[in-house]
Amino acid sequence: MKKILMPLMVATMLVPSVTLASSIRPGSRVTHQSLNSGSSSRSKSPLCLNAEEKFTEKCDIVIDETGVQGPEGHITNVVQWKTEEKDFNYGGAAVGGAAGASAGFAAGLGSCMVLGPFCLITAPTLMGAGMGGGATLGGKGTGRFFTIVGDDIDGRRFIGEVYFKTGKAVRKASKDLLRTTGLAEGELGK
Repeated sequence: MKKILMPLMVATMLVPSVTLASSIRPGSRVTHQSLNSGSSSRSKSPLCLNAEEKFTEKCDIVIDETGVQGPEGHITNVVQWKTEEKDFNYGGAAVGGAAGASAGFAAGLGSCMVLGPFCLITAPTLMGAGMGGGATLGGKGTGRFFTIVGDDIDGRRFIGEVYFKTGKAVRKASKDLLRTTGLAEGELGK
């Protein structure tokens, strides 16, 4: 019983005190902006090309029955749209690998407590899996580049490029483009 009770006590001590303090004291307020659940430091608006052909400008993209509206203009007849993944981020992979290795180390030590001598096999496996999984997730971005080709109301051809930063925004934009244009990704229209 003591072997199980001690790790549980240590684990409860590692719980962040901000969460505990705000749940214990009703009416207490969190003063640091990053801890407030209502505010987010990351903007969810997509990025458009600037004058140097880099995706740094925040912009509003509207995809509806009339077409695609963006800073380049209003594409009323979408001919084709496609997406591309962001390049692998090696810095994020290094950080993710370190965090994954830490989580794998904790899981490996936990397996030693439960499995005893089999820990010689399970601990290194869990550490390696944590490091590999963390590096994969840390290096892979969730955003995608969208290229939308079409004509405006005067028949001029436009190529709109935009970068959606979050996976949820990518899924929503893909669904909206499929629904409003009737074209699957990469399919050519008339």
